[in-house]
Amino acid sequence: AQFRLGCCYYQGEGIETDFHEAVKWYRKAAEQGHAEAQYHLGMCYVEAKGVKYDTKESTKWFSKAAEQGNVYAQYKLGVCYEIGEGINQDAVEAVKLYRKAAEQGLAEAQYKLAICYEYGEGINQDAEEAAKLYRKAAEQGYADAQNDLGFCYDKGVGVRCDAEQGELWFWTAA
Repeated sequence: AQFRLGCCYYQGEGIETDFHEAVKWYRKAAEQGHAEAQYHLGMCYVEAKGVKYDTKESTKWFSKAAEQGNVYAQYKLGVCYEIGEGINQDAVEAVKLYRKAAEQGLAEAQYKLAICYEYGEGINQDAEEAAKLYRKAAEQGYADAQNDLGFCYDKGVGVRCDAEQGELWFWTAA
């Protein structure tokens, strides 16, 4: 109930939007271990809504939610590790988190993990695995993955070169 009340204040559902009140209710639920509230509280620190921008605080809450399997927190924490925002940069840890979220079907995480495989960031380079992951995200409608899958087909990266397939994915992305 505390989490839902925080959402109501955040989104202005049935009540006037008030980010400070949203943070107050998210925090109450987050401190009791509610994973979604922990994720949303972390996002408030990233977006500076209701609280001051603070990447260390956001990564703290993303970590708590990610440990409980929250797919969005796993993804966001992976991004934090990838770029070193609020936490020491660690490509290997970013890959682990992207993989957890990708295995749960999150297109953004599948895309990020594909990039890691394509360029060998935090994991051994594997163009075939990159293309497979681009396809998973592309088939969910993720435009960046559609574009990159088009590139894979166009240039024969991880898949057999097929200009028609490449063009199809470029058009789908567009």
